[in-house]
Amino acid sequence: MSSKAFAFLKRIREEYRSSLKPSETEELINQVLNRPVAFIAAKFFGRIGAGPNLVTMVSMLFGVSSGIFFSRGTQPSLLAGALLLEGMVILDCADGQLARMQKKSSQFGKTLDGLCDIATHFFVFYGTAFALYAETGSMIPFTLAFFSHLSFYLHIILFDHFKNVFISVANPQYSDKLETLYKLKDDITRGKRSREKNRIKRFTTLLYYLFYQLENWIVSIGYPQGAGNFYEIFPDPAAIDEKTRDEYYSEMKGSVKAWTGIGDTIHLTVFIICGITGDIFLVFPVILIGTNLWMVFALLLQRARFKRLGFSVALQGE
Repeated sequence: MSSKAFAFLKRIREEYRSSLKPSETEELINQVLNRPVAFIAAKFFGRIGAGPNLVTMVSMLFGVSSGIFFSRGTQPSLLAGALLLEGMVILDCADGQLARMQKKSSQFGKTLDGLCDIATHFFVFYGTAFALYAETGSMIPFTLAFFSHLSFYLHIILFDHFKNVFISVANPQYSDKLETLYKLKDDITRGKRSREKNRIKRFTTLLYYLFYQLENWIVSIGYPQGAGNFYEIFPDPAAIDEKTRDEYYSEMKGSVKAWTGIGDTIHLTVFIICGITGDIFLVFPVILIGTNLWMVFALLLQRARFKRLGFSVALQGE
């Protein structure tokens, strides 16, 4: 291999690695399949001058179209829906990778990504329910879809929070760190005082703040007794000493990896597999039973690891 070819491959490898999230917080199927393909897609969009937000919108188009195909219920349409949904998952990875490659990560982009994901989820969940309703004449699939959808968002809130907590403590230099309610509230106040013209950005900041309030209420079940949220244990993550940081990383990397078992890609992969096989009647039972049992396991592991570390409000307050 020539020195130029070697240098090129080394540069591509480093660029690929820089586009990734920490491996401890990444879903296995993304690591093995979706991220490598998404990197190629991100390079393509970057080459034609597209930004991460455009990729996000294209991913939503794939996702919504997938739900429409799922709703038809025929084998060819289910296969098309599964392939479109896989395309959506890849592009959903690609927008974040492109943002990190271009150093354009932003709160607006994260909120837009979340809103586009919500649109995809709605069409896929209830498109599948409609197909089952058309086949059986029963409304039960819509009930199953509703509770599956609800548990799906519960899982996403828990996974995203404890993933970001891990990053904030173990890798404080990483760009996508946990934000505080106080910072988000201050962003909203400053936006109002400056009479920011971009009302869409002000609105998405407010949505992000409200979501964070809901998240903090939900994730309290994953903390030790006496601590309602992350900042009651670590008031200032930047001030954590290296010994505590290393202990936290060593103890909690297993539990954060467990949370990846109920990430959004895992749920959507259930739709993809069942769409390919034509067994969409299995989607909602797998999500309701399988992923919720895994959630209980991840919660118990999380609390056990916190207990073993001995972190408490009193400890960090000394």
